[in-house]
Parts: sequence; structure tokens; C-alpha cells
Amino acid sequence: MTLKECLIRCQNAFLYKVIMRFPYNKTRIWALRKQGYSIGDNVYFPSDIIIPHNFVYHRGTLKIGNRVSIAPRVVLILSSHSNFSRTSKFATVRDNSIIIGDDVWIGAGAIIMNGVTIGEGAIVGCGSVVVKDVEPHTIVAGNPAKVIKKITLDEHTD
Repeated sequence: MTLKECLIRCQNAFLYKVIMRFPYNKTRIWALRKQGYSIGDNVYFPSDIIIPHNFVYHRGTLKIGNRVSIAPRVVLILSSHSNFSRTSKFATVRDNSIIIGDDVWIGAGAIIMNGVTIGEGAIVGCGSVVVKDVEPHTIVAGNPAKVIKKITLDEHTD
């Protein structure tokens, strides 16, 4: 590892600690943006969100829209691979991105896998494991997450 890689890893590890522990939401969002993630306006992140990732390479892309609410202990898996395991030839590496649309609500303890897009106005139930895309204006729940019902958002609500 080069000195530059070491410094990047230390900086990102520090910023991640800020994300995980700092009591003010705006500071947590600032730290995520500083790491290169795209975070919209009026987004709420709990102080115990989990974003496991390599701090230098294969960090993945995280895009979060406006007015998104994320409950405690949500896990966002941006990258996942089998490392040095002999099972590597059998496991496919998924896209290293998560895209969350505007007005999404993610319930406590949900796990969002890499390569997933959650559409605008969707709701993810507590403890759900989201392994495939969620259509806009849909409630999903379970392991794996399945559609519970479609919803309609009133365009004129604040």
C-alpha cells in the first residue's frame, strides 16, 4: 500500500467514525458527502447506520434523493465479494451502487444490498432484506423483501 492510499484510508476511516457517532445529522451528511456520496436535501441518517466498505478501492456509489428517512441500524452494502475464498469462481460480484429515490422511508434494521435501486416514494419495512430493485410508490417487507402493496402519494402534501 502506498503512502497516498494509507492517507486516503485513514481520512475515510475518520469520516466514517464521524458518520457513525456524531450526534448531529447535518454533520453526518457532511461526512458522507465528503466521502464522495451523493446525498439530497432533508435527509435523515441515524448515528448507527452501517455502511461496510473498503476505504480505498471498490467503495461503490451511494445516491440518496431528497426527503429520505433512514431508521436506526440500517445496513447499506455497497460492495461485497468473497475475498480470498476458493468460492470466488462461483460467486458473481454485483454492481457496487445503491440508489435511493426521493421521499423514501427505510425501516429499522433493513439491509439494502449492492446493485439495488429503491424508487421514489417507496417504503422498506423494518428488518427487510432488499436484494432487487423496488418500484416507485411501493411498500416492501420481508426476507427477501417482497411487494406488500402499491401506494399513492398526494402531490400537494408537504
